Amino acid sequence: MAAVTQGQPGLESRIAGDERFFLIASAIMALVVVAGFLTLLLRGISTFTAPWPVHVHAVLFMGWVGFFMMQVWFATTERVHLHKRFGWIAAVYMPVLLIAGALILFRMMRNAAVPPFWTYAYFMVMNLMSLLAFAALAIAAIAWRKRTQWHRRLMFCAMAALVITPVNRLMPDAVLAQYMSLGSALAILLFPLSGMAADWRRDRRIHSAWFWGLGALILTGLTTELVGRMQLAGSLVALITAGSPGAQIDPFVQHLPTR
Repeated sequence: MAAVTQGQPGLESRIAGDERFFLIASAIMALVVVAGFLTLLLRGISTFTAPWPVHVHAVLFMGWVGFFMMQVWFATTERVHLHKRFGWIAAVYMPVLLIAGALILFRMMRNAAVPPFWTYAYFMVMNLMSLLAFAALAIAAIAWRKRTQWHRRLMFCAMAALVITPVNRLMPDAVLAQYMSLGSALAILLFPLSGMAADWRRDRRIHSAWFWGLGALILTGLTTELVGRMQLAGSLVALITAGSPGAQIDPFVQHLPTR
């Protein structure tokens, strides 16, 4: 994983090739997450007076972004021993993220707090599929941790699956109103596509892991578009929101703000 150069091994000389791409691309991904959060904060949609479950959810997911970047930094700057030492945290952290993500989703639906640009059915499927894609790709990455090139690419794609929510926050309201998360689902494909381009530019070949990661993200988007509009999704929304204010909301209607 490390790149060795002659002479005094400064940071610039150590981060080369694969390492340079993953460090820069992962940093861009983290910046997208932060920008998405700040956008809601500046628009007054999110506030620090939100209920405590929302804060717990935010801390957990922002903590994962920090952990992810720490691991990328270790892996790309010749600190592989630290990357491996802290890697076990992911096995504990990931299930917590999945549970927290599902619980906050169900809470929003039950409290009739789903953003107006989405139908409840679509919003539910979008979030559940992003969590599922993240889990599947991250588990595969951990299982293939001894095969560095597979591990780093699958974990990168797993992180991309989570980035759909911050990308949604950066999308213009008009795009969300018209297409819901379709634009965001296409936007996150730029992450594995950039990795494929980097591979081709460097080696004139594309690692197979990118095709698996890209395929998982495409499948996630297609499932959201199809299942999110099916009666099956509406029935699941009704089951989740039963006996709550969310049960009064039509799961297939956007409640766009009026001007």
